[in-house]
Amino acid sequence: MLASANRTAIAQMRRQELLTATPAQLTVKLFQRLMLDLNRAAVDLETGNTGSASANLVHAQAILAELDATLDVTGWAGAEDLKAVYGYCLQTIDAANRNSDPVGVATAIELMAPVAEAFEQAAKTA
Repeated sequence: MLASANRTAIAQMRRQELLTATPAQLTVKLFQRLMLDLNRAAVDLETGNTGSASANLVHAQAILAELDATLDVTGWAGAEDLKAVYGYCLQTIDAANRNSDPVGVATAIELMAPVAEAFEQAAKTA
């Protein structure tokens, strides 16, 4: 019973954190979850757990699709290039999921990690 109460309290804290987060903080959280999903999928593929890898990759695609859809390409000069990276990663993750390809997942991680780090740094200075 105590464990259930703790889980409920943690869930409530996380929900409150999301409700009070700034747009920049929400974007950072999306990137953090994207990277978590991609890294989990990589481990899952290494260990042969394709079902879990697929679930993580589908979730990563959903996050990346949301980031892509909300990207304002008129906001700054590099936005079109970032949109192209998002599109490439979406295709790469989709192919990696269909083919249980750890190389595709590694490619997406390699491309998205510096983007996630840049958004985190930008959020800290905003």
